[in-house]
Amino acid sequence: MPRKTKIIATLGPASSTAETIGAMIAAGLDVARLNFSHGDHPSHRKMLDFVRAAARQQDRAVAVLQDIQGPRIRVGTFPDGSVELIAGAKVKLLPGQGEGDAGRVFVQQLAAMRLKRGDRVLCADGMIVLTVVAPGEEVVTEVVTGGRLADHKGVAVPGVEVDLPAVTPKDEADLAFGREMGVDLVAASFVTKGDDIRRVRAVAGEVPVIAKIERAEAVTNLADILAEADGAMVARGDLGVELGFEPLPRVQKEIIARTHEAGGISITATEMLESMVQSPRPTRAEVSDVANAVLDGSDAVMLSAETAIGQHPVRTIEVMAGICTEAERTPGYPARVAPGFLADDLPFPTAIAQAAADTANLLNLGTVVAFTESGSTARLVSRFRPNSRIVAFTPSEANFRRLAAVWGVTPLLCPRYASTDEMIAHAEAVLLQRGMATAGEWVAMVAGIPPNQQASTNLLKLHVVGG
Repeated sequence: MPRKTKIIATLGPASSTAETIGAMIAAGLDVARLNFSHGDHPSHRKMLDFVRAAARQQDRAVAVLQDIQGPRIRVGTFPDGSVELIAGAKVKLLPGQGEGDAGRVFVQQLAAMRLKRGDRVLCADGMIVLTVVAPGEEVVTEVVTGGRLADHKGVAVPGVEVDLPAVTPKDEADLAFGREMGVDLVAASFVTKGDDIRRVRAVAGEVPVIAKIERAEAVTNLADILAEADGAMVARGDLGVELGFEPLPRVQKEIIARTHEAGGISITATEMLESMVQSPRPTRAEVSDVANAVLDGSDAVMLSAETAIGQHPVRTIEVMAGICTEAERTPGYPARVAPGFLADDLPFPTAIAQAAADTANLLNLGTVVAFTESGSTARLVSRFRPNSRIVAFTPSEANFRRLAAVWGVTPLLCPRYASTDEMIAHAEAVLLQRGMATAGEWVAMVAGIPPNQQASTNLLKLHVVGG
């Protein structure tokens, strides 16, 4: 049975060539992440083109995720690319994007943080901690926890609401570029409420939007956010800065479960195999972390620095794929994370999808076939976590790629069918040709009929291949 949990990997300097990207896809990459906090439009376009070409060559569905920067506050630059901040030293925070030193650090949008005496200012994912001594246009701080601060590292003030728009001018330009390139998914950074998702969607267009949960307010307002978003990412780096590291495992499970209940895509991210930035092998703790994210019910697990700047981008994907596959062999998986619905007013398409998943499990079927124009039929079946593979036939190239991010789904392109009989006959032929089924095998088929229309899911058929 193929791996069900999807793998997202960030592209960057270590993974920017056609050869490396092709090898990453062959190793199991399902979604390529372009981080618009770094790089420029020409480099992102080049990497997207490499992804598209390699996916076509390997006959694979691979989605491209555009991760926008959002209202992120960052430090400026330093003469040698970084500076050592010493505990007990005074450091002045200055507004702007200039070049600083050990006593002066420039901070973009400094005024938006509205700092007051005693506030903690966290830099570099919380590794460096400053305390505000004298607020003002220029803020005097004392270093509580020192360390090396590199160019453009992030700045956070836990518990302080930052007065910045959900979509910055940079984001607007990046989203317009993403629409032109045809990205498949957008990840919205530093959202705190559902209206932030609406604002991103207004610029992004029809592309699905994933909410990155990295602020304490986002956890509080999770229901409001999930009502607007197509999924959620547990962005553990900034979220750990906001909440502290102790609550992270519990909050991760909560976000994944609630995203699943809402019918969205759940992604677990940040430092999953961080040691593999340099090492060809993960730590045992990292193996357990990835496996537990799978067992928590994540649709996808994500690599960041490991593949963007790491020494072993292809090997890291191979390792993650192996961990996911082994974790999925755990007794009781995936039924333990499948929602159970008992409501009398269950929507008809949802009821059909649940019936398909339950029937596949009861009859021990190897395949559920989902015919889908918009992708919704396949996503609905995936939501109920059948033991079988989900083969999604779609005539839409955009949805073919987007479904690469959905748990358990193997997307395949198909023609537009003139009739239900033609639809079933074509699926049979493809399943046999690809070795996804054998003659005489039972499969479950789910569709909205009549075909070639965006009809609601209304058909569940148990079918004998070649019968």
